Amino acid sequence: MQRQQELQVRRGELLARSRMLRARLAAETVPLQRALSIADAARDRIHWLMARPQWLAAIVAVPVLLRPRRALAWAVKLWWGWRMIGRLRGLLARQPVHRS
Repeated sequence: MQRQQELQVRRGELLARSRMLRARLAAETVPLQRALSIADAARDRIHWLMARPQWLAAIVAVPVLLRPRRALAWAVKLWWGWRMIGRLRGLLARQPVHRS
């Protein structure tokens, strides 16, 4: 009987600690909520566009048809940026991770 009471008390303590930790976690993650909601919205828009490829084609085609030189210039810049990101990823993948 004594063991049952000890377990009940311990259970109550653990539940109280769990409630406190959940409240603390919720309070500490408030600053992240805005950034995460923006990321969620962006992801939802990307999924929407991927489900409707005709809109993606129109988004790409309009600048190409209206201003082909400017579109070509942007395409070159984007291609260069894409290559640089790939190179950086390759360099970072080869670097050892230093943790202190």
